[in-house]
Amino acid sequence: MVAKVKVLYFAAAAEAAGATEELLTADDTRSLRRQLTDKYPALAAIPFRMALNKTMLKGEAQLTTNDIIAILPPFQGG
Repeated sequence: MVAKVKVLYFAAAAEAAGATEELLTADDTRSLRRQLTDKYPALAAIPFRMALNKTMLKGEAQLTTNDIIAILPPFQGG
């Protein structure tokens, strides 16, 4: 089932996407990740993680309409 989700980009991921958020459709996080790296080749070079509805993902997950996905690149600082 294809879900319409909100994708939020942070830090280097926002720079790679040229946006801080957008709406996309995908069945699961695996297909969403592929869609993102195809659409934004610079994002493919960033080892980003995904959070689904404020929970960090450890694997892949099914998506449902109105889910919120955060694209989180490695953060620096201390």
